[in-house]
Amino acid sequence: MSLPLPNLDDHTYANLVEEAISQIAVEYPEWTDHNPTDTGIILIELLAWLTEMTLYRVNQIPDDNYASFLSLLKGEQWNLPINLSADERQKNLQSAIQNTLLELRQIYRAITPEDFENLVLVDWNQSKESDELKIARVKCLGQRNLAQSDADTFAKGHISLVVVPKNNNQVKDEENKYKPLFNFLDQRRLLTTRLHIVEPDYVSLTVEAELVLEDGAYTESVKEQAKTEVKMFFEPLHSEKYWQGQGWPFGRSVYLSELYKLLDDLEGVDYVENLQIKDKDKTTKSEIYLADNQLVNINIEDSKFTVVVEVGNERKEI
Repeated sequence: MSLPLPNLDDHTYANLVEEAISQIAVEYPEWTDHNPTDTGIILIELLAWLTEMTLYRVNQIPDDNYASFLSLLKGEQWNLPINLSADERQKNLQSAIQNTLLELRQIYRAITPEDFENLVLVDWNQSKESDELKIARVKCLGQRNLAQSDADTFAKGHISLVVVPKNNNQVKDEENKYKPLFNFLDQRRLLTTRLHIVEPDYVSLTVEAELVLEDGAYTESVKEQAKTEVKMFFEPLHSEKYWQGQGWPFGRSVYLSELYKLLDDLEGVDYVENLQIKDKDKTTKSEIYLADNQLVNINIEDSKFTVVVEVGNERKEI
């Protein structure tokens, strides 16, 4: 990668000759012979050639100038190596330019939610301070103070980061757990920004359903597969084939229709009946609304998947 050369003058030899000849009628109307054999035309072509050569030199920026510009970008003096060949000096210069531009493009100051999320997932996770606190997921909510209020309450000047550690156990630990991360981001926030770091609010739910099997389906295998798929579907981190493996999206509500399809697609299941989702109070819901800072905590042990087979006109629970 190299800095593009500024084109200080884009006149070519042909442009210069054409413009000079077009001025003859204005400056000296008596001059009517504009053939290439005319002495005056030959002189114009010679001067145009010399001018083009001069313009070519004007458009060339010496390496020492590049070094001066590079020093301005770096904020410190940078000099070209002396005891190198021309090719090696050029390679050294281009390498320094490339590294400097990459450094300038790195985000240091956090302004937008994307800035905060990028700083946490990239810069923080690569820093030495994060050895004991790697962050797997983060959601930045602007104008929210989740340390004191819920996600539906606006708080001007406040930004809340909802973080999920890689060693996520869905149990909130000591209050100062995220102090190193806070100090890391505190140096990069705007002066008027009030920063808060919290963990997700997990919404507990259970699933109950009757699975009507196809002929010859293995009962226990279907039950285990149903538990595995539902658990994976609501997994906050490693959801594998669901949600691009990134985990249940922050704030995404839970719908019966999606669970119907998930269970109905299981091998050996003919169709699904009496599907219910229940909250922590065991209240049946047609859908469960999640706020922007919430994820799902599926209680798979309390979830019930009843297997039913049809024999003639009779249904038998297994």
